[in-house]
Amino acid sequence: MDDAIRDAVRELVPEVGYAALTMDAVAAKARVGKAAIYRRHASRGELVFSALVHGREPQPLPDTGSLLGDLTALANLILGIFSDPVVAAATPGLLADLKQQPEIAARFQETFIAGERVQVANLLERAFERGELAVRADPALVHAAVLGTAFAWAFLLAQPPTPALAPRIATVAVAAARGEWTHDDH
Repeated sequence: MDDAIRDAVRELVPEVGYAALTMDAVAAKARVGKAAIYRRHASRGELVFSALVHGREPQPLPDTGSLLGDLTALANLILGIFSDPVVAAATPGLLADLKQQPEIAARFQETFIAGERVQVANLLERAFERGELAVRADPALVHAAVLGTAFAWAFLLAQPPTPALAPRIATVAVAAARGEWTHDDH
């Protein structure tokens, strides 16, 4: 059933657009009851993100043995997701929903972003234990460095990723992890 729902979303978003996507249309296309969709997803945004990016638990990231390698793998994963034309079509509407509906944005943070942040925290802890980091890094900052840079590249600059992009994004994130970006508020 989950595959049918995911396939329905992937087919409908390019056809009707995110704004016109309804739970009824997804249910009809997937040949499932609307209640089955609502048991899994509380909102359209949650449904679309889950179908196009990842479910509540993101795929485990590989342990490459180095912080730069781990962050490059993460950047490659995010760039791959952002390069998907269906994701690109859905993203503006999804972001608008998150901005206009604080309860959906909060749930989105609790379900999807929290899971991603745990993975980033885990890879940073591995790097700390290997001695690559002198102090424990801020997972939120490192996550934002990777996700935000990849997002800006894909959606704000509208540039296709190149093979060198993921390692460059990872280098920015490593600098963030090592505290090489400092800001004095005083």
